[in-house]
Amino acid sequence: MEKFKFIDDISDLRFVAYGKTLNELFENCACAMFEGMLAEIKVGENFEHRGNLISENLTDLLHDFLNELLFIFETEHKVFKKFTADIIKKKDSYNLNFAAVGDKSENYVIDVGIKGITYHELSVERKENEGEIFWEANVLCDI
Repeated sequence: MEKFKFIDDISDLRFVAYGKTLNELFENCACAMFEGMLAEIKVGENFEHRGNLISENLTDLLHDFLNELLFIFETEHKVFKKFTADIIKKKDSYNLNFAAVGDKSENYVIDVGIKGITYHELSVERKENEGEIFWEANVLCDI
């Protein structure tokens, strides 16, 4: 199963990401976003950033996760290449603990500047194909 694929879009960065698990889906979404931004995808592993997010549903959680990574990129000038996600379903919310490994953004050429993740057509869905269960997300990045 491919991790993600970019979808042609006239004015934005759009991708569909896949994962065998929900955690893998979130990790692949983060990878797709940074690969779409960077000319060079061989990012150093010189630091780790950890975080926690809570949301009422998976779509909001993905939105908040990707926007959090963009916020760190903009404010701390860091790019990421490796991600781990651990999503726990609570009674009425989802809790995401994550780690992102990367380097200072000044060491790389940023090809595409992403302003934010939009809710337009944003989705997180559990799917089945020929008996195989997987997760799929559609993401539109405003550039």
